[in-house]
Amino acid sequence: MNARNGCIAIFLGLLLVIVPAHAHHSWAGIYNTEKNIIVEGVVAEFLFRSPHLALLIDVGNAAGDAEQWTVEWGSPRRMREAGYDEAVLQPGDEVAVTGQPAWTPGRKSVRMRSLMRPTDGFSLTGRRRR
Repeated sequence: MNARNGCIAIFLGLLLVIVPAHAHHSWAGIYNTEKNIIVEGVVAEFLFRSPHLALLIDVGNAAGDAEQWTVEWGSPRRMREAGYDEAVLQPGDEVAVTGQPAWTPGRKSVRMRSLMRPTDGFSLTGRRRR
């Protein structure tokens, strides 16, 4: 009975390590890392939260209607280390985002590689610091 309990304990311990490691995803599984597109629009909301920062922007389509796109990139910790907080982007800001589009057809989502606010020349990159 002791050997059986020991095996169960080891199995459960391994599950505690494996499941969180598996939960983290690869960007390449969600976004086409071989392609870049430019998305221009107006900030609707800046989600400064873990695990990734997200920016919701309203983008005009061919019919002249607004479609909401999600722009995703790094962590809040890295933004703070770079000297920025949640006030860096505000609703109403016009932005141009260069990024990698989602693999899923019709999904209006992009992984940011760079962002520019044309009104004042402010820019960010989604690249990891080296």
